[in-house]
Amino acid sequence: MKILWVSIEGDGAWGVWKLLHDGHDVTWALANMKYKDALAGLIPSPVETITNPVDYDLIIFDSSGHGEAADIARESTPVIGASALADALEHDRLFGLEFMQKCGINIPPYECFDDVSDGVRWIKKTKKQTVFKPFGDRADSALTYVSKSAEDMIRYLEVLFKKVKVKQFILQEVVHGTEISSEGYFNGSEFYALNHTLEEKKFMSGGIGPNTGCSGNLVWMPTRSDNVFERGLLRAGPALAEAGFRGPIDLNTIVTEGEIYGLEWTPRFGYEGTCNLARLIPGDFASFLLAIATGDSPTVGETRAKFSATVRITVPPYPRPANPAKDAGVPVVGIDVDDPDCWYLSDIRIKEGTEGEVETIGTDGLIGAPISVSETICGAFDECQAAIDKLLIPDLMYRNDVKKCVEKRFECLSRQGWLRPIG
Repeated sequence: MKILWVSIEGDGAWGVWKLLHDGHDVTWALANMKYKDALAGLIPSPVETITNPVDYDLIIFDSSGHGEAADIARESTPVIGASALADALEHDRLFGLEFMQKCGINIPPYECFDDVSDGVRWIKKTKKQTVFKPFGDRADSALTYVSKSAEDMIRYLEVLFKKVKVKQFILQEVVHGTEISSEGYFNGSEFYALNHTLEEKKFMSGGIGPNTGCSGNLVWMPTRSDNVFERGLLRAGPALAEAGFRGPIDLNTIVTEGEIYGLEWTPRFGYEGTCNLARLIPGDFASFLLAIATGDSPTVGETRAKFSATVRITVPPYPRPANPAKDAGVPVVGIDVDDPDCWYLSDIRIKEGTEGEVETIGTDGLIGAPISVSETICGAFDECQAAIDKLLIPDLMYRNDVKKCVEKRFECLSRQGWLRPIG
């Protein structure tokens, strides 16, 4: 299959590596050429622009943000992973919340503001513990903040607005419960490859430090639908069909003992989560994606294993931005660069002039993650640890509590009946 893989940053290089390894003819288009050396020596150099979409059998966008280009390409070629709707769902948080309400998905109460003084007055009046979420054009989601109290949020806003100008923001009531994501690949009428993710997002063990998006996660594909799917993601089916949506879509939720609340949409590939899913789905991953993009019904048989897990490995200055001029060249020993099924890789390359020596490229310090499968949660994470133990990388960093945290959340969800099969 001739495939064009379109990525904004270097995290998409894994997909190119994976599909090349599976025998496909893959061209890589990259928006931010800062990451052009990602996986250099393992994959071809990227191109900067998308030309002649009709030349490809499938075009894959691994990130939202390319919605207009994706919709234009979709007129002539099967496309998956981006659309104008996907952009709006992820980047306009108010639209995302309103879409959940349209679908009948329960959400925590919220208020919108365009003036910080109004927001502070509202907090002082209600004394609610809230989450700060900027929204609108070019809103920086990294500024999202979950307060510990009303006073904590007021202090955060006072400091934030002295440094950053935020045009519009949401204050949403905090719900205490267990966070779980549900994903499905929607072919225009039905969901396929339904899967759950339990993810640890904070940088340091114990769930402290900056939010990295993912420090480790667990993915599994239930054999039948469960209460989380039925009261969450599956309710979006009719609205997605009406909008002509095709592609992956993830609903991040938090559940209490008796209720489920929608939080955020992720209508794109999800970093290590997609790698985990690709490891579980039997058959050719590109053929599965093509079926979704064309509105066909892919055959998804018995999964290769029950659970797939990753633990992210990094080097300084991650999670802060790196400088290739001084941060590149950290030697990486112990990674199997011939196996994209077992490794998600990002900030590495084959050192020029060597026969397979691996080093960092110095863009962000995110080396990658082992992708491990097992019939048990413990087994999957133990395999991750075994892979990490073989590494020789100066100043290697990773969380050593992901297994414990994920197990605790899985057990809580099971005990409360949320993972009980339907039908």
